[in-house]
Parts: sequence; structure tokens; C-alpha cells
Amino acid sequence: MRKSATLLIICALSLAAAPAMAEKVFGAIAFSNSTGKFGWVKNTATKSDAQSEAVVQCGVDDCDTVVVFPNCAALSVGDGFGMGFSADKSASKAEDTALAQCDGFTTNCIISTSFCNDK
Repeated sequence: MRKSATLLIICALSLAAAPAMAEKVFGAIAFSNSTGKFGWVKNTATKSDAQSEAVVQCGVDDCDTVVVFPNCAALSVGDGFGMGFSADKSASKAEDTALAQCDGFTTNCIISTSFCNDK
């Protein structure tokens, strides 16, 4: 009886710990419309941390967060600082959408950054 009770406690503790391992992390991209500079971060604990850290990384007064995400994201920039951004489950899908969005505003769009969180 003790062995089965001990096993039951171990299983319960394992299940209780599982959600902590599955916690999301967040990334963000910030962009300056006046300069075309951008900043990005990944693997932050909260959306708020991701937003503020991306703005700091951008380093320009008019930097604004354009996307916060749990998976992958991409930023595309073209002529005249026209841009597009996207978040998706894969970097390639985010890139495709960011390019299409940028192409709707300007020409010569390229991917400026594309990355995924580690979790």
C-alpha cells in the first residue's frame, strides 16, 4: 500500500510541475518610422517585457512595438521605410506575410529580421 501511495504522490507532483515547463515566452519587434531602425528581443517572460525591451533595443525616440508574439516573427522593410510585419508558427510563414504586407505599401521589400522564440 505504501508503494502505491508513494507512486501516486510522485505522479501528482510530476503533473503539477508540467504546466511550469510549458510556460510561453514572448518576443517583440519595435520599429522607427522616421529612421527605419528596429529592435527585437526574444524569450522574455512577459508580453510587457518583450515590448519594452524591443523599444530599448531600437534606440530611437519614436520606436513603437509593431508585433509581440509567442512563436516566430518577421519584419520586412522597403523603399521610404515602408514596412510589413507578421507573427506565425514558422519563420517562413511570417516572412511571406511580412513581405506581402510591405509590398502593398512600397517597393524593393526585403526581410530585415526573422526569428523564433526558443520554446
